[in-house]
Amino acid sequence: MSLDNTNRNPVPMANGLEPGRLNHDRIAGMGFEVFEHTADVGVRVSGGSLAELLRNAALALLSLITDRGSVRAVDEISFEAEAENGEELLIKMLSEILYIHQVCKMVFAEAEIELADGYKLRGRLRGEKIDAGRHELLLDIKAATYHNLKIERVNDKFMAEIVFDI
Repeated sequence: MSLDNTNRNPVPMANGLEPGRLNHDRIAGMGFEVFEHTADVGVRVSGGSLAELLRNAALALLSLITDRGSVRAVDEISFEAEAENGEELLIKMLSEILYIHQVCKMVFAEAEIELADGYKLRGRLRGEKIDAGRHELLLDIKAATYHNLKIERVNDKFMAEIVFDI
């Protein structure tokens, strides 16, 4: 997986947001960055451990949905996911977060991920019901995809690129 972003030019996404602007204005230094992908949106995620990579992937997804700074962490929702490998666990976790967002009509400011035995996790999301007066919904993400998905260890970090269907 190439982690060089020098040849990628930010282009407006469906809602007019620019991936580069998202990275620099809202999510710089958070363990992920947004990159362009044909008709979809991708995030490049890193972490010092698999649990940290998963947490940063959850935060990336939440940041694509809304500005997490506008969300109060007043309600908590717990979830679990289990898989055969890291990539499958990542997609199952992101799919569960999307399901909770859509069904419960909530946005989230915080995410905690704990790994148990093997590829099993427990997660907690903190946020609130969507308030149209305070929460601008940025991207309507339909799904996390397996497109070119691979979790790699690069030096002392775990890295992955995730493409979301919008």
